[in-house]
Order: sequence, then C-alpha cells, then structure tokens
Amino acid sequence: MPLLKEPPMKHFSGNIFQIQRWSIHDGEGIRSTVFLKGCPLRCEWCANPESWNSNSEVLFFRERCNGCGRCSQICAADAVTVTDQGIGELNREKCRTCGKCCAVCPTGARKNIGSTVTVEDVLKIIKRDTVFYRESGGGVTFSGGEPFMQPEFLRQLVAACNRFGIDTAVETCGYFEWEQVKDIFELLECVFVDIKHMDDQIHRKFTGVSNHRILENIIRISEMHPKTIVRIPLIEEINAGETNIRQTCEFLREHTRVAGIELLPYHDFGQAKCRALGAVGAAYTTPDASRIEEVKRIIKDYRIPIVDFK
Repeated sequence: MPLLKEPPMKHFSGNIFQIQRWSIHDGEGIRSTVFLKGCPLRCEWCANPESWNSNSEVLFFRERCNGCGRCSQICAADAVTVTDQGIGELNREKCRTCGKCCAVCPTGARKNIGSTVTVEDVLKIIKRDTVFYRESGGGVTFSGGEPFMQPEFLRQLVAACNRFGIDTAVETCGYFEWEQVKDIFELLECVFVDIKHMDDQIHRKFTGVSNHRILENIIRISEMHPKTIVRIPLIEEINAGETNIRQTCEFLREHTRVAGIELLPYHDFGQAKCRALGAVGAAYTTPDASRIEEVKRIIKDYRIPIVDFK
C-alpha cells in the first residue's frame, strides 16, 4: 500500500515511556510498540510498574549508584542526599521529576521515565519502519500501562496510522468505559485483552479492581472485532489452576467470539523496576513446562485456538 501524503493534524499530545522498534511479540510481523503511561490496575506481578503513574517518574537503581554526588549537586529541589554509605538516596516527595539528576548520572543509576509527545512526534519514529511493516505483515501496537487511559491521544494515533496504511493493534487490560472508546476499536486490526482471573474477589485482591467491567468489555470487543485475542498472564500461585482455566474457557466459549488465547507465563522482569520506584514487588512462580502443557490441553478441550507470537 503506497504511503499517503501526510494530512494536517491537530497537535494532540500524550505521555509515553517507550517506543520499542522491531518488536516481534506484540502481534504479527515486525512491529513498533508504543507504551503509553497510566494504568487503572495494580497487578502485583506487573512487568511494567513504571507504567502505572500517568506522570513522569524517576527510577533509582540503588545497586548502580557509586556515590559520586552529581545528582545531589544538580538537584534544585534538594531531593537527593548522599548517605554515609555512598548512596544518593532519592526523596520522592520532594522530587520534581525534572530529569536533571538522570542526565548527569555516570552509572545509569537514575532513569527518567515518561515524556510528553505529540502525535507527530510518535509518527516520525514509527514511520521509519513502514517498509518492514509491509514486508512482514506487521505494524504498530499500542500498549502500556493502559492505552485507553489516554483515549483522545490513542484515538488520534490510531487514526493517523490508518491514514498511512499502517496496521494497528492494542494491548489492553479491558478496564475502561466502553461508550467513551468504542469508536477506536473500529479502526484497529487486532485487539489483545487480558483476563487475569475469573473470580472477582481474587481479581480485586491482586489487581485492585473488579473484573466485571473487563469481562463485559471483552464480550463487546469480540462482537465488534473478529481478531480479538485474550491473553492470560499465567502465574502458578494465582491463576494457573484447572478451575480458573476451565472457567475462563467456559466464559469465552459461551459469551464471546474471540479468535484465540495467548498464554504469557510469568517472569520477574518487573521486580527490579518496582524496587527502583521505591516499592516492594511481590515474588511469584513461573509455571513449569508440565503445568503449561496441562493448561494448553484444557484450552484445546474447549476448541479455542492457542496463539503464539514467539
């Protein structure tokens, strides 16, 4: 498909924390994944806890700090104090997230997460790989965080990609007001939506919100969108048991038209980032190969396709 001449656009802006080029795990083909900041859930196993807050933040990796003191010297908010142990401790209540301490840190102990960008800024980056999208059947995936936390910014991004013939997908937790965003789904080629757990009380305990709205939205999305893929972040202690997997499959078979299920076994990549945000992340277990095979067998019993983008 030939590229269209870029039409004039309003200068919509939003907050993102990463654009990952050459991604192969977020949909078909070679893709660019745009990570938007902000999420209404607080999943204890989250791989991207730096995405929760809608505003910019400073990650502080204490183990990398060499105590040089440059961060303390440049901080106008007096938010950094070098301790007797030679660690430039960060006072988050005072921190203005200006990013100056990150810029002068020689060891990468500090990282500024989150930047305000326009739709045009994002397009300049993702359009660099247009030829690879076309050749591989790829495109752009909007992820997070929760992309629908910034609905107007997402709407304009998806519409802009549409005008240039770039395939679009979204990764969502499903927790949003349907009437406010349903028009966006009409422009998407693929939707990935999570089911964390079928039991509402357990879902509330580990994510902070009810699953009722999420399940209702999955039904709506699948009715509108033929390429809806449900993702299950598979965690041994939380949702990998037979009862929950069967309840998930029964719900999908009886109430939805989803194209398949993608299993995402737990990993602990979010642990270090959680500590860098000044929080303590919970540790969980990745299901072993036999457990994963059992989960796949159950899903196949319900004749639901298993999708794998690895």
